[in-house]
Amino acid sequence: MFGMVILTYILASVFAIAGMGAAGVLIPNYIAMGLGVHAAMLLGLTQNTAELTVATAMNWKKGLIEWRKVARVFVPAALFVPLGAYVNVHIPRVLVLVAFALFLLFALYRMLSSGMVEGGDGWKIYALGAVEGFTAGLIGMDAAPIALIAFSYFSRNPKKVSANTAATALGVSSVTLLTYTIMLPKIPIAMETLVAVGTAGFLGGITGSLLMHRIKPLYVRYTMLAILSLALVEIVKKIFEANVPETLHVLSVGVVVGGFLAFLYGMGRHMARRPSPAP
Repeated sequence: MFGMVILTYILASVFAIAGMGAAGVLIPNYIAMGLGVHAAMLLGLTQNTAELTVATAMNWKKGLIEWRKVARVFVPAALFVPLGAYVNVHIPRVLVLVAFALFLLFALYRMLSSGMVEGGDGWKIYALGAVEGFTAGLIGMDAAPIALIAFSYFSRNPKKVSANTAATALGVSSVTLLTYTIMLPKIPIAMETLVAVGTAGFLGGITGSLLMHRIKPLYVRYTMLAILSLALVEIVKKIFEANVPETLHVLSVGVVVGGFLAFLYGMGRHMARRPSPAP
């Protein structure tokens, strides 16, 4: 358990610097350590909630959170979390891993092609909130990159975008944690493990918040890209090695390969749209 707590603290500190929860990376690592999918999700959500509580409190103190805008994303998200969790509980484990892999690819794409979104209708904001909630329930985390897109419609102030995203992610993590606790009350996790991981996440949130203004954002971004990439490799490896019926295995691998090709296509289009350097 000591190694798990140290890993949680380190990754929570790194992600807190960027105003994000670390569950997306920690859950695959918890699974690699031998935990079941649902046990790993519960631990990841516990540390996420603790970590983002610190970030949200500090952002609120600085006046960066716009609560009305947060509500427009959080309310539809909270309504759709139970649906995603219900689907998770009733589908094969390998399909949950496939959803993880696709989400990590999406998160990598957003980080590599980050930019403000132009314009934005109200229905798009609510729809993105609903998608975030369903995704969070399905994969057992906050799905923060989807909230990041939604808040990019609202503001060009990166600090406010980050603060609003963290506040929404905290709410979604809390709702998802509550949903899984109700639906799966007998997940085999010792209380001391939950407390230790939650404490590590809380302390990581404090550390990350203190370091936020002392580390160059570019270095943090590269670190997060590396961590997300390693987590993706671990999840894809488990999908390829899954002991499931052949048809399901082929379908799972095919979806992941299709997601990777879509990722490459999206990055190619993004690179093609970038302005050429002046001669």
